[in-house]
Amino acid sequence: MPLIADTIRQITSKLIDCGISPEEAPIEARMMLQRATEFSQEQLLASHANDVSERASGTLTHMLERRKTREPLAYILGEKEFYGLKFQVDRRVLIPRPETEMLVDLCIDFCREYRPNSPNVCDIGTGSGIIAISIARQLPDARVTAIDISEDALDLAKLNAVNHGVEIDFAVEDATQPRRLTEFDIVVSNPPYIRSQALRSLEPEVRDWEPRLALDGGSDGMKVLEPLIRSLPDLMRPNAPSAALIEIDPPVANRSFDLASEIVTGGYIDLRRDFAGLERVLVVVRD
Repeated sequence: MPLIADTIRQITSKLIDCGISPEEAPIEARMMLQRATEFSQEQLLASHANDVSERASGTLTHMLERRKTREPLAYILGEKEFYGLKFQVDRRVLIPRPETEMLVDLCIDFCREYRPNSPNVCDIGTGSGIIAISIARQLPDARVTAIDISEDALDLAKLNAVNHGVEIDFAVEDATQPRRLTEFDIVVSNPPYIRSQALRSLEPEVRDWEPRLALDGGSDGMKVLEPLIRSLPDLMRPNAPSAALIEIDPPVANRSFDLASEIVTGGYIDLRRDFAGLERVLVVVRD
Protein backbone atom coordinates (compact mmCIF):
# COMPACT_ATOMS: atom_id res chain seq x y z
CA MET A 1 0.00 0.00 0.00
CA PRO A 2 1.27 3.55 -0.72
CA LEU A 3 2.58 5.71 2.09
CA ILE A 4 0.53 8.70 3.24
CA ALA A 5 3.30 11.12 2.20
CA ASP A 6 3.43 9.63 -1.30
CA THR A 7 -0.36 9.66 -1.57
CA ILE A 8 -0.50 13.36 -0.73
CA ARG A 9 1.98 14.08 -3.52
CA GLN A 10 0.06 11.92 -6.00
CA ILE A 11 -3.29 13.50 -5.22
CA THR A 12 -1.78 16.98 -5.35
CA SER A 13 -0.42 16.27 -8.83
CA LYS A 14 -3.75 14.92 -10.07
CA LEU A 15 -5.62 17.92 -8.69
CA ILE A 16 -3.26 20.31 -10.46
CA ASP A 17 -3.75 18.35 -13.69
CA CYS A 18 -7.52 18.92 -13.49
CA GLY A 19 -7.18 22.67 -12.98
CA ILE A 20 -6.84 23.18 -9.23
CA SER A 21 -4.22 25.83 -8.44
CA PRO A 22 -0.80 24.68 -7.20
CA GLU A 23 -1.42 26.65 -4.01
CA GLU A 24 -4.76 25.00 -3.23
CA ALA A 25 -4.03 21.48 -4.48
CA PRO A 26 -1.81 20.31 -1.56
CA ILE A 27 -4.26 21.78 0.95
CA GLU A 28 -7.15 19.93 -0.67
CA ALA A 29 -5.10 16.72 -0.89
CA ARG A 30 -4.54 16.77 2.86
CA MET A 31 -8.19 17.54 3.55
CA MET A 32 -9.30 14.64 1.36
CA LEU A 33 -6.83 12.26 2.97
CA GLN A 34 -7.83 13.41 6.43
CA ARG A 35 -11.47 12.60 5.65
CA ALA A 36 -10.62 9.23 4.03
CA THR A 37 -8.45 8.09 6.94
CA GLU A 38 -10.66 9.70 9.60
CA PHE A 39 -7.50 11.19 11.11
CA SER A 40 -7.26 14.52 12.85
CA GLN A 41 -4.89 17.04 11.31
CA GLU A 42 -2.32 16.21 13.99
CA GLN A 43 -2.67 12.46 13.42
CA LEU A 44 -2.22 12.92 9.69
CA LEU A 45 0.96 14.93 10.17
CA ALA A 46 2.33 12.24 12.47
CA SER A 47 1.49 9.43 10.04
CA HIS A 48 3.28 10.43 6.83
CA ALA A 49 5.40 7.28 6.97
CA ASN A 50 2.37 5.00 7.44
CA ASP A 51 0.52 3.08 4.73
CA VAL A 52 -2.85 4.20 3.39
CA SER A 53 -5.41 1.48 4.09
CA GLU A 54 -7.30 -0.18 1.26
CA ARG A 55 -10.55 1.29 2.53
CA ALA A 56 -9.11 4.83 2.69
CA SER A 57 -7.61 4.39 -0.77
CA GLY A 58 -11.01 3.49 -2.21
CA THR A 59 -12.62 6.53 -0.56
CA LEU A 60 -9.88 8.77 -1.94
CA THR A 61 -10.38 7.43 -5.46
CA HIS A 62 -14.10 8.22 -5.30
CA MET A 63 -13.48 11.72 -3.92
CA LEU A 64 -10.85 12.45 -6.55
CA GLU A 65 -13.16 11.38 -9.37
CA ARG A 66 -15.77 13.84 -8.11
CA ARG A 67 -13.22 16.64 -7.72
CA LYS A 68 -11.99 16.09 -11.29
CA THR A 69 -15.42 17.29 -12.45
CA ARG A 70 -14.69 20.51 -10.48
CA GLU A 71 -17.35 19.70 -7.95
CA PRO A 72 -16.44 21.91 -4.97
CA LEU A 73 -14.51 20.13 -2.24
CA ALA A 74 -16.97 21.45 0.36
CA TYR A 75 -19.79 19.53 -1.33
CA ILE A 76 -17.64 16.40 -1.51
CA LEU A 77 -16.78 16.65 2.18
CA GLY A 78 -20.31 17.78 3.02
CA GLU A 79 -19.14 20.57 5.29
CA LYS A 80 -17.44 23.96 5.42
CA GLU A 81 -16.09 26.05 8.28
CA PHE A 82 -17.50 29.51 8.95
CA TYR A 83 -16.80 31.75 11.92
CA GLY A 84 -15.04 28.92 13.72
CA LEU A 85 -17.97 26.50 13.30
CA LYS A 86 -18.50 23.61 10.88
CA PHE A 87 -21.68 23.68 8.81
CA GLN A 88 -23.21 21.03 6.61
CA VAL A 89 -23.40 22.15 2.98
CA ASP A 90 -24.56 20.60 -0.27
CA ARG A 91 -25.86 21.74 -3.65
CA ARG A 92 -28.95 23.29 -2.08
CA VAL A 93 -26.88 26.17 -0.69
CA LEU A 94 -23.94 28.44 -1.36
CA ILE A 95 -20.59 27.50 0.11
CA PRO A 96 -19.64 29.96 2.89
CA ARG A 97 -17.03 32.58 1.98
CA PRO A 98 -14.59 34.15 4.46
CA GLU A 99 -15.66 37.70 3.55
CA THR A 100 -19.21 36.97 4.71
CA GLU A 101 -17.88 36.70 8.27
CA MET A 102 -17.78 40.51 8.17
CA LEU A 103 -21.56 40.54 8.60
CA VAL A 104 -21.29 38.69 11.89
CA ASP A 105 -18.46 40.95 13.07
CA LEU A 106 -20.42 44.09 12.22
CA CYS A 107 -23.53 42.76 13.95
CA ILE A 108 -21.53 42.14 17.13
CA ASP A 109 -19.91 45.59 16.86
CA PHE A 110 -23.33 47.26 16.58
CA CYS A 111 -24.58 45.46 19.68
CA ARG A 112 -21.48 46.42 21.65
CA GLU A 113 -21.91 50.08 20.72
CA TYR A 114 -25.68 50.48 21.05
CA ARG A 115 -26.41 47.67 23.53
CA PRO A 116 -29.96 46.77 22.40
CA ASN A 117 -31.83 44.63 24.91
CA SER A 118 -32.35 41.12 23.43
CA PRO A 119 -31.75 42.36 19.88
CA ASN A 120 -34.23 41.25 17.26
CA VAL A 121 -32.16 40.09 14.27
CA CYS A 122 -33.31 39.05 10.79
CA ASP A 123 -31.11 37.17 8.30
CA ILE A 124 -32.61 37.58 4.83
CA GLY A 125 -31.62 34.86 2.35
CA THR A 126 -30.13 32.63 5.03
CA GLY A 127 -29.11 29.70 2.80
CA SER A 128 -27.36 27.16 5.03
CA GLY A 129 -27.99 29.37 8.05
CA ILE A 130 -24.36 30.28 8.64
CA ILE A 131 -24.95 33.96 9.45
CA ALA A 132 -28.04 33.47 11.62
CA ILE A 133 -26.51 30.57 13.54
CA SER A 134 -23.18 32.33 14.07
CA ILE A 135 -24.98 35.41 15.41
CA ALA A 136 -27.15 33.27 17.67
CA ARG A 137 -24.03 31.60 19.06
CA GLN A 138 -22.21 34.90 19.59
CA LEU A 139 -25.26 36.77 20.95
CA PRO A 140 -27.22 34.26 23.06
CA ASP A 141 -29.81 36.89 24.06
CA ALA A 142 -30.66 37.71 20.46
CA ARG A 143 -33.95 36.69 18.90
CA VAL A 144 -33.03 35.54 15.41
CA THR A 145 -35.32 35.14 12.41
CA ALA A 146 -33.95 33.58 9.21
CA ILE A 147 -35.76 33.57 5.89
CA ASP A 148 -35.10 32.15 2.45
CA ILE A 149 -37.14 31.70 -0.70
CA SER A 150 -35.83 28.12 -0.99
CA GLU A 151 -37.50 25.52 1.20
CA ASP A 152 -34.67 23.11 0.36
CA ALA A 153 -32.11 25.58 1.71
CA LEU A 154 -34.17 26.09 4.87
CA ASP A 155 -34.28 22.34 5.48
CA LEU A 156 -30.49 22.32 5.61
CA ALA A 157 -30.36 25.52 7.70
CA LYS A 158 -32.70 23.94 10.26
CA LEU A 159 -30.42 20.91 10.48
CA ASN A 160 -27.40 23.16 11.04
CA ALA A 161 -29.27 25.05 13.76
CA VAL A 162 -30.02 21.78 15.57
CA ASN A 163 -26.38 20.69 15.21
CA HIS A 164 -25.23 23.92 16.85
CA GLY A 165 -27.88 23.98 19.55
CA VAL A 166 -29.55 27.31 18.70
CA GLU A 167 -33.20 28.26 18.34
CA ILE A 168 -34.06 30.29 15.25
CA ASP A 169 -37.38 31.21 13.70
CA PHE A 170 -37.16 29.98 10.09
CA ALA A 171 -39.65 31.04 7.42
CA VAL A 172 -40.08 30.85 3.65
CA GLU A 173 -40.07 34.44 2.39
CA ASP A 174 -39.10 36.32 -0.75
CA ALA A 175 -36.33 38.81 0.03
CA THR A 176 -37.83 41.22 -2.51
CA GLN A 177 -41.25 41.10 -0.82
CA PRO A 178 -40.72 40.40 2.90
CA ARG A 179 -44.36 40.90 3.86
CA ARG A 180 -44.34 39.42 7.36
CA LEU A 181 -41.15 41.08 8.53
CA THR A 182 -40.99 44.34 10.43
CA GLU A 183 -39.08 46.32 13.02
CA PHE A 184 -35.78 44.56 13.59
CA ASP A 185 -32.84 45.94 15.52
CA ILE A 186 -30.48 44.38 12.97
CA VAL A 187 -31.08 43.18 9.42
CA VAL A 188 -28.30 41.13 7.81
CA SER A 189 -28.27 39.70 4.32
CA ASN A 190 -26.00 38.08 1.75
CA PRO A 191 -28.38 38.28 -1.22
CA PRO A 192 -27.80 37.27 -4.85
CA TYR A 193 -25.75 40.12 -6.33
CA ILE A 194 -23.65 38.81 -9.23
CA ARG A 195 -24.64 40.27 -12.59
CA SER A 196 -26.11 37.59 -14.85
CA GLN A 197 -23.57 38.11 -17.61
CA ALA A 198 -20.70 37.79 -15.11
CA LEU A 199 -21.76 34.30 -14.04
CA ARG A 200 -20.17 32.81 -17.17
CA SER A 201 -16.72 34.01 -16.12
CA LEU A 202 -16.84 32.45 -12.65
CA GLU A 203 -14.80 29.43 -11.64
CA PRO A 204 -16.55 26.17 -12.67
CA GLU A 205 -16.96 25.25 -8.99
CA VAL A 206 -19.28 28.24 -8.65
CA ARG A 207 -20.75 28.51 -12.15
CA ASP A 208 -21.61 24.83 -12.61
CA TRP A 209 -22.34 23.65 -9.08
CA GLU A 210 -23.63 26.32 -6.71
CA PRO A 211 -27.35 27.26 -6.84
CA ARG A 212 -27.96 29.97 -9.43
CA LEU A 213 -30.89 31.26 -7.38
CA ALA A 214 -28.45 32.31 -4.67
CA LEU A 215 -25.96 33.91 -7.10
CA ASP A 216 -27.83 35.65 -9.90
CA GLY A 217 -28.55 39.31 -9.17
CA GLY A 218 -30.06 39.97 -12.59
CA SER A 219 -28.69 41.98 -15.49
CA ASP A 220 -27.48 44.83 -13.28
CA GLY A 221 -26.84 42.90 -10.06
CA MET A 222 -29.67 44.78 -8.32
CA LYS A 223 -32.61 42.42 -8.90
CA VAL A 224 -32.76 41.51 -5.21
CA LEU A 225 -30.61 44.27 -3.75
CA GLU A 226 -32.79 47.15 -4.91
CA PRO A 227 -36.13 45.95 -3.47
CA LEU A 228 -34.32 44.81 -0.32
CA ILE A 229 -32.80 48.25 0.21
CA ARG A 230 -36.13 49.91 -0.53
CA SER A 231 -37.76 47.76 2.16
CA LEU A 232 -35.29 48.81 4.88
CA PRO A 233 -37.44 51.64 6.33
CA ASP A 234 -40.11 49.02 7.09
CA LEU A 235 -37.68 46.37 8.30
CA MET A 236 -35.60 48.53 10.65
CA ARG A 237 -36.96 49.42 14.07
CA PRO A 238 -38.09 53.09 14.26
CA ASN A 239 -37.32 55.40 17.17
CA ALA A 240 -34.41 53.23 18.34
CA PRO A 241 -30.93 52.43 17.03
CA SER A 242 -31.12 49.86 14.24
CA ALA A 243 -28.80 48.61 11.52
CA ALA A 244 -28.84 46.91 8.13
CA LEU A 245 -25.72 45.02 7.04
CA ILE A 246 -25.84 43.81 3.45
CA GLU A 247 -23.11 42.04 1.50
CA ILE A 248 -22.71 43.47 -1.99
CA ASP A 249 -20.67 43.03 -5.15
CA PRO A 250 -18.08 45.83 -5.55
CA PRO A 251 -19.39 46.84 -9.02
CA VAL A 252 -22.77 47.79 -7.48
CA ALA A 253 -21.34 49.42 -4.35
CA ASN A 254 -21.90 53.03 -5.40
CA ARG A 255 -25.39 52.37 -6.71
CA SER A 256 -26.32 50.55 -3.49
CA PHE A 257 -24.91 53.41 -1.41
CA ASP A 258 -26.81 56.06 -3.39
CA LEU A 259 -30.07 54.13 -3.19
CA ALA A 260 -29.74 53.61 0.56
CA SER A 261 -28.97 57.32 0.99
CA GLU A 262 -32.16 58.15 -0.87
CA ILE A 263 -34.36 55.67 0.99
CA VAL A 264 -33.13 55.72 4.61
CA THR A 265 -32.97 58.89 6.69
CA GLY A 266 -31.91 59.69 10.23
CA GLY A 267 -28.55 57.96 10.52
CA TYR A 268 -25.49 57.19 8.46
CA ILE A 269 -24.54 54.97 5.53
CA ASP A 270 -21.14 53.49 4.85
CA LEU A 271 -19.34 50.98 2.63
CA ARG A 272 -16.95 48.59 4.38
CA ARG A 273 -14.05 46.96 2.60
CA ASP A 274 -13.07 43.30 2.87
CA PHE A 275 -9.55 41.94 3.39
CA ALA A 276 -8.86 42.33 -0.33
CA GLY A 277 -9.70 46.04 -0.12
CA LEU A 278 -12.97 45.66 -2.05
CA GLU A 279 -16.18 47.43 -1.03
CA ARG A 280 -18.07 44.44 0.31
CA VAL A 281 -20.70 45.46 2.88
CA LEU A 282 -23.33 48.19 2.80
CA VAL A 283 -23.84 49.48 6.35
CA VAL A 284 -27.00 51.45 7.17
CA VAL A 285 -27.50 52.68 10.74
CA ARG A 286 -30.49 54.60 12.06
CA ASP A 287 -29.97 56.09 15.51
